Amino acid sequence: MKPPGKTAFVLAGGGAKGAFEAGAVSYLVEEEGIVPGVITATSAGAVCAAVLAQARTRAEFVERSRELHDDLLAMTRADLLFGKQPWIAALDGTLFGRTIDHWVVERTRPPVPGTAPWRQPVQVGRPLRLLAQVVRALPSLERARRRLREGTGSLLTLDPLAERLRRGGRGIAPIDPALVARPGLDLRLAVVALGAGALRYVTEDGTIVAGDALTPLPGASCGPVDLIDGVVASASVPMIFPPRALADDAYVDGGLVDNIPVAAAAALGATRIFAILAVPLNPPPDHHDYARASAPAVFLRAVGAISFAERQRANLAPSLPAGTKLTVIDPVVDVVGPFDVARGLMLLDMDYGWMRAADTYADIAATPRRRAAEATDAIAVARTQAWHREEEMWQHAGGTTGDLAALTRLKRVVRDALAERKELGLPTPHDSARWWSGYEAHESHRPAALPPDLFDAGPRAARRS
Repeated sequence: MKPPGKTAFVLAGGGAKGAFEAGAVSYLVEEEGIVPGVITATSAGAVCAAVLAQARTRAEFVERSRELHDDLLAMTRADLLFGKQPWIAALDGTLFGRTIDHWVVERTRPPVPGTAPWRQPVQVGRPLRLLAQVVRALPSLERARRRLREGTGSLLTLDPLAERLRRGGRGIAPIDPALVARPGLDLRLAVVALGAGALRYVTEDGTIVAGDALTPLPGASCGPVDLIDGVVASASVPMIFPPRALADDAYVDGGLVDNIPVAAAAALGATRIFAILAVPLNPPPDHHDYARASAPAVFLRAVGAISFAERQRANLAPSLPAGTKLTVIDPVVDVVGPFDVARGLMLLDMDYGWMRAADTYADIAATPRRRAAEATDAIAVARTQAWHREEEMWQHAGGTTGDLAALTRLKRVVRDALAERKELGLPTPHDSARWWSGYEAHESHRPAALPPDLFDAGPRAARRS
């Protein structure tokens, strides 16, 4: 009898959306005891993979899964992840600097689910005020122009992230390459070589292999390279981050070609493959008039949404050996942006990934599975809407009675959907009661005008009015 193949985790790219993957991994490892012998990953998934690849036993994977959870939440500090290139730093404090910050973080955040799909542009004020801001920014523009001529080809740098992954600190645990290189687990981090124009992978011991995920490159091209450099290269989105030098080439984000490296997992002998996505397979419809949209908006929609979705679907459809079982755990609701630093949304996305994994893995019939998935998505939508509404209420010291009533309605949706999952016999995270009885996580404290027990806020709100 042919021995069973390996189990693989395939962790896709998606920036901060990797929080969904961390939640799904937590369920598979901690609740089901699934231990992979292969991990293939891209971009944000590569960061997750490097943390997990330090483990070999079930107990070690549980420990690393919890470590990954804490690492990602610590990474909601932008200064721990990104550094600004000199030409961008020269614009700090100006209208142009604020606009760039807005585009990187705010305009890449998905629309709130169930609301209008287009965000209003950042407000710049009256024409005279705008002219005054431009005049004040002129010296900064000149400094930025000089520094841009020095050859900086990106907005940001991932050097702060690389430093934290190497040395740890401020809530992020260091990655030990020696633990990753031990026998017992095959690791492949997808990268794209700009000079060679080819997909390649960095292995657990820092070897660079060809696009078949097996064959070492000839001569000095194969390295070995530093594992952390391989992780950062896999996450280096072109134009946002600079290419990373590895061996004799410059490398960027593997998601340009292989955002969900299922074929690589199969090439390494995996016959049970869990492909965990970070970005929904189907981008939501967008009814904005793109014939009149700005160039960045068109680029984000065409390349960042439509083309990316097609690439993901292609990555999930390789020719696999007979007997290979591919399980796809994917988000339907888009919760966070790729460069998001909102801790509350990250926590929410982790919970969503946990439940989607539970729904997908459950041994139930098609109809109850569909009902469970619908309940899970309803929870993610209501909680995401609640988080955004709460943020507005935080800014306005509690909002209005109508705001509080609307928020309470969203919490009832969460409560009822959780009850639906329980009726179907599906688990939920241990703190799920808090999702409907309290507030989501925010950086600032709850305004005093808001009741501490949110679910009972309806009658109290009526008394306040």
